[in-house]
Amino acid sequence: MARYLQLLYRSVARYEDFHPSDLDILREAVRFNAAHGITGILLRVDEQFFQVLHGPAENIEGLAARIKSDARHRHMEVLLCEEAEEASPYGNWSMAYDSLMGFEQKLGLQENGRYPEIATERARELVAVLAKTASSVDTYGSAFPYSRFPGEEDAAYLARLDGLA
Repeated sequence: MARYLQLLYRSVARYEDFHPSDLDILREAVRFNAAHGITGILLRVDEQFFQVLHGPAENIEGLAARIKSDARHRHMEVLLCEEAEEASPYGNWSMAYDSLMGFEQKLGLQENGRYPEIATERARELVAVLAKTASSVDTYGSAFPYSRFPGEEDAAYLARLDGLA
Protein backbone atom coordinates (compact mmCIF):
# COMPACT_ATOMS: atom_id res chain seq x y z
CA MET A 1 0.00 0.00 0.00
CA ALA A 2 1.34 3.43 -0.95
CA ARG A 3 2.33 5.77 1.85
CA TYR A 4 0.91 9.32 1.75
CA LEU A 5 2.39 12.49 3.20
CA GLN A 6 1.21 15.96 3.99
CA LEU A 7 3.92 18.62 3.96
CA LEU A 8 3.68 22.30 4.93
CA TYR A 9 6.56 24.64 4.22
CA ARG A 10 7.27 28.35 4.34
CA SER A 11 9.75 30.20 2.17
CA VAL A 12 10.60 33.80 1.35
CA ALA A 13 9.85 35.01 -2.16
CA ARG A 14 12.58 36.76 -4.13
CA TYR A 15 10.00 39.02 -5.78
CA GLU A 16 7.27 41.32 -4.51
CA ASP A 17 3.71 40.06 -3.99
CA PHE A 18 1.83 39.34 -7.23
CA HIS A 19 4.97 39.42 -9.36
CA PRO A 20 4.52 37.46 -12.64
CA SER A 21 6.61 34.68 -11.12
CA ASP A 22 3.69 33.91 -8.76
CA LEU A 23 1.56 32.96 -11.76
CA ASP A 24 4.45 30.93 -13.19
CA ILE A 25 4.78 29.01 -9.92
CA LEU A 26 1.05 28.41 -9.76
CA ARG A 27 0.78 27.20 -13.36
CA GLU A 28 3.80 24.90 -12.97
CA ALA A 29 2.34 23.50 -9.73
CA VAL A 30 -1.01 22.72 -11.33
CA ARG A 31 0.63 20.89 -14.23
CA PHE A 32 3.27 19.02 -12.24
CA ASN A 33 1.02 18.07 -9.34
CA ALA A 34 -1.78 16.81 -11.59
CA ALA A 35 0.70 14.49 -13.31
CA HIS A 36 2.03 13.15 -9.98
CA GLY A 37 -1.09 12.70 -7.84
CA ILE A 38 -0.33 15.70 -5.64
CA THR A 39 -2.89 18.18 -4.30
CA GLY A 40 -2.57 21.28 -2.15
CA ILE A 41 -2.81 25.01 -1.75
CA LEU A 42 -0.32 27.86 -2.12
CA LEU A 43 -0.61 30.92 0.11
CA ARG A 44 1.21 34.22 -0.42
CA VAL A 45 1.52 36.75 2.43
CA ASP A 46 4.11 39.49 3.08
CA GLU A 47 6.78 38.09 0.74
CA GLN A 48 6.27 34.58 2.11
CA PHE A 49 4.97 31.47 0.47
CA PHE A 50 3.18 28.88 2.55
CA GLN A 51 2.35 25.74 0.68
CA VAL A 52 0.75 22.53 1.84
CA LEU A 53 1.15 19.46 -0.34
CA HIS A 54 -0.60 16.10 -0.10
CA GLY A 55 0.18 12.96 -2.07
CA PRO A 56 2.24 9.80 -2.40
CA ALA A 57 5.29 10.05 -0.12
CA GLU A 58 7.82 9.43 -2.90
CA ASN A 59 6.29 12.18 -5.05
CA ILE A 60 6.07 14.67 -2.15
CA GLU A 61 9.69 14.05 -1.17
CA GLY A 62 10.86 14.54 -4.76
CA LEU A 63 8.79 17.70 -5.17
CA ALA A 64 10.10 19.13 -1.89
CA ALA A 65 13.66 18.76 -3.18
CA ARG A 66 12.67 20.42 -6.46
CA ILE A 67 10.96 23.32 -4.64
CA LYS A 68 13.97 23.82 -2.37
CA SER A 69 16.20 24.44 -5.40
CA ASP A 70 13.73 26.86 -7.08
CA ALA A 71 15.44 30.25 -7.49
CA ARG A 72 12.16 32.18 -7.14
CA HIS A 73 12.32 31.82 -3.38
CA ARG A 74 14.79 31.15 -0.56
CA HIS A 75 14.95 29.95 3.05
CA MET A 76 12.56 27.02 2.63
CA GLU A 77 11.53 25.84 6.07
CA VAL A 78 9.56 22.60 6.45
CA LEU A 79 7.01 23.32 9.16
CA LEU A 80 5.28 19.95 9.12
CA CYS A 81 5.73 16.64 7.34
CA GLU A 82 3.46 13.85 8.50
CA GLU A 83 1.87 10.70 7.21
CA ALA A 84 -1.60 11.32 5.81
CA GLU A 85 -4.68 9.46 4.68
CA GLU A 86 -4.90 8.61 1.00
CA ALA A 87 -7.97 10.84 0.50
CA SER A 88 -6.87 14.41 -0.11
CA PRO A 89 -8.44 17.25 1.88
CA TYR A 90 -8.01 19.33 -1.32
CA GLY A 91 -10.28 17.21 -3.52
CA ASN A 92 -9.07 17.02 -7.13
CA TRP A 93 -7.28 20.34 -6.96
CA SER A 94 -3.69 19.85 -7.98
CA MET A 95 -3.13 23.34 -6.58
CA ALA A 96 -5.26 26.15 -5.22
CA TYR A 97 -4.14 29.69 -4.32
CA ASP A 98 -5.02 32.25 -1.68
CA SER A 99 -3.58 35.44 -0.28
CA LEU A 100 -6.08 36.98 2.13
CA MET A 101 -6.24 33.99 4.46
CA GLY A 102 -2.62 34.59 5.44
CA PHE A 103 -3.48 37.93 6.97
CA GLU A 104 -6.53 36.49 8.71
CA GLN A 105 -4.23 33.89 10.28
CA LYS A 106 -1.68 36.57 11.28
CA LEU A 107 1.07 35.02 9.17
CA GLY A 108 2.41 38.35 7.89
CA LEU A 109 5.28 40.37 9.24
CA GLN A 110 4.97 41.12 12.93
CA GLU A 111 5.47 44.55 14.49
CA ASN A 112 9.13 43.65 15.14
CA GLY A 113 9.63 43.07 11.39
CA ARG A 114 9.99 39.32 11.74
CA TYR A 115 7.91 36.47 10.45
CA PRO A 116 5.94 34.57 13.09
CA GLU A 117 7.35 31.43 14.65
CA ILE A 118 5.34 28.36 13.63
CA ALA A 119 5.47 25.47 16.11
CA THR A 120 4.25 21.98 15.18
CA GLU A 121 0.76 22.40 16.66
CA ARG A 122 0.34 25.75 14.89
CA ALA A 123 1.47 24.10 11.65
CA ARG A 124 -1.20 21.42 12.08
CA GLU A 125 -3.81 24.15 12.67
CA LEU A 126 -2.67 25.91 9.49
CA VAL A 127 -2.95 22.71 7.47
CA ALA A 128 -6.54 22.31 8.70
CA VAL A 129 -7.35 25.96 7.94
CA LEU A 130 -5.83 25.69 4.46
CA ALA A 131 -7.88 22.56 3.74
CA LYS A 132 -11.01 24.35 4.95
CA THR A 133 -10.13 27.38 2.81
CA ALA A 134 -9.71 25.22 -0.30
CA SER A 135 -13.05 23.53 0.38
CA SER A 136 -14.77 26.87 0.95
CA VAL A 137 -13.36 28.36 -2.26
CA ASP A 138 -14.44 25.23 -4.16
CA THR A 139 -17.96 25.69 -2.81
CA TYR A 140 -18.40 29.46 -2.70
CA GLY A 141 -15.63 30.94 -4.81
CA SER A 142 -13.30 33.83 -4.05
CA ALA A 143 -12.94 37.38 -5.29
CA PHE A 144 -9.17 36.96 -5.60
CA PRO A 145 -8.26 36.65 -9.32
CA TYR A 146 -5.66 33.85 -8.86
CA SER A 147 -8.12 31.71 -6.88
CA ARG A 148 -10.03 28.85 -8.40
CA PHE A 149 -13.70 29.17 -9.25
CA PRO A 150 -16.19 26.82 -7.58
CA GLY A 151 -15.86 23.39 -9.18
CA GLU A 152 -13.21 24.62 -11.62
CA GLU A 153 -11.17 21.78 -13.12
CA ASP A 154 -7.43 22.04 -13.71
CA ALA A 155 -7.65 22.65 -17.48
CA ALA A 156 -10.10 25.55 -17.11
CA TYR A 157 -8.07 27.00 -14.24
CA LEU A 158 -4.86 26.85 -16.27
CA ALA A 159 -6.55 28.52 -19.25
CA ARG A 160 -7.79 31.33 -17.01
CA LEU A 161 -4.37 31.75 -15.36
CA ASP A 162 -2.75 31.89 -18.81
CA GLY A 163 -5.14 34.74 -19.62
CA LEU A 164 -3.93 36.69 -16.55
CA ALA A 165 -0.26 36.53 -17.55
